[in-house]
Amino acid sequence: MRRGRGGGRGERGGRGERGGRGERGGRPGPRRLRTRAAGARAAPTSLAALAALAVLAAGCGGSDVRGRPPQVLRVTVAAGGLVPEVATGIAAGDGRVLTVAHALAGRGAVRVAGRPARVLRTDDRLDLALLAVPGLRAPAVRLSGDARRVTLVVLRDGRTTALGGAVRRRVVVRFRGQPSDPPKVRPGLEVAASIDPGDSGAPVLDPRGRVLGVVYARSRDRTDTAWAVDASAVRTLLAR
Repeated sequence: MRRGRGGGRGERGGRGERGGRGERGGRPGPRRLRTRAAGARAAPTSLAALAALAVLAAGCGGSDVRGRPPQVLRVTVAAGGLVPEVATGIAAGDGRVLTVAHALAGRGAVRVAGRPARVLRTDDRLDLALLAVPGLRAPAVRLSGDARRVTLVVLRDGRTTALGGAVRRRVVVRFRGQPSDPPKVRPGLEVAASIDPGDSGAPVLDPRGRVLGVVYARSRDRTDTAWAVDASAVRTLLAR
């Protein structure tokens, strides 16, 4: 599968640190993820174990189901007869799936878990997109505000896998699509986790199974670093 292009040049993540080329402070710049490479680099845990942990964390009461994590789904985008672009989607309610906008850049036909899908809205600044998937049944996505220990839910060979991670810091990402463009910003998270191409769009979950962020890139130089759009950006997109 072909690999996606790296993140925009001159992209910055808060406190004067710069992503991409010419980065200051020794931190790697982000690289967008589009297609899947074989083999996860982090030790997986079962999604059932994640759900059980989240239910316990949600507090007392046997009927409390707030700990259930969202369903993750494979998103594919036709690429003019070439290998399709591949990303991850998060079920965000009946007939709705959240994913990354950069995977849709080729404007090819979109499918989610094999179902035809339609693009409802995109936001390139936030790198988020909302898809309509007829026939999909799912609860509304639950969003979180803060957590340090997190779980990334990804797809490996068609199976859901949970990867442990931690939020290193919150950032304000500054970037330009082209060198002559005015700067844009998005709220982001720097996450200690090892991810693969194709994991863009995967949820970053707090211990209750709520979405804290959406993965959109991995570090150019560090295999143990992922970048995610903060849940506040997801809330903005869904409110439109």
